[in-house]
Amino acid sequence: MGRRTESTEFLKECIADGLIQLMKESPIDKIKVQEITDLAGVGRMTYFRYFNSKQEVLAFKVSQLWLAHIEKTPYPDEEPMYTQALYFFSFCYELRSMLSLFYRQGQISVFLDIFLKYSQPMEDTYNRNHYLRLYAAYGMLGVIMGWIQNDFKEIPEELAHICTEYQ
Repeated sequence: MGRRTESTEFLKECIADGLIQLMKESPIDKIKVQEITDLAGVGRMTYFRYFNSKQEVLAFKVSQLWLAHIEKTPYPDEEPMYTQALYFFSFCYELRSMLSLFYRQGQISVFLDIFLKYSQPMEDTYNRNHYLRLYAAYGMLGVIMGWIQNDFKEIPEELAHICTEYQ
């Protein structure tokens, strides 16, 4: 990765971390860009150079976390459904405080967007596979929301088993 790319990623990470920190104290719709940039130590122009909305900032953060997760443990595309589910729920469990924050702030759809982005590529045509992928993605979002509401009492292995026992 080039020096410029590294510095760009660093600035974007600072902005994302600043927003998430502020979300712990205030509703996202009350947080001003100036507050984010002040906390991140960057200028407003830097924020607007990289992001059009706070949701884009959150999506960037989740995307970076997902990419780091698959870098250390590659996603098991060819593995049985249980292994894939376990991998996904383990990732979610690592992010449980962030997921809870997103849920409380009405931003859980950001997580769904990233899940859709990094699962199989969207097809241009609405065929059977396209609908099955959407069905799975929204179903997983429902499971994640239930898990959040239950304060993450189940371990990832339990949820993977529940979600794949009828495959």
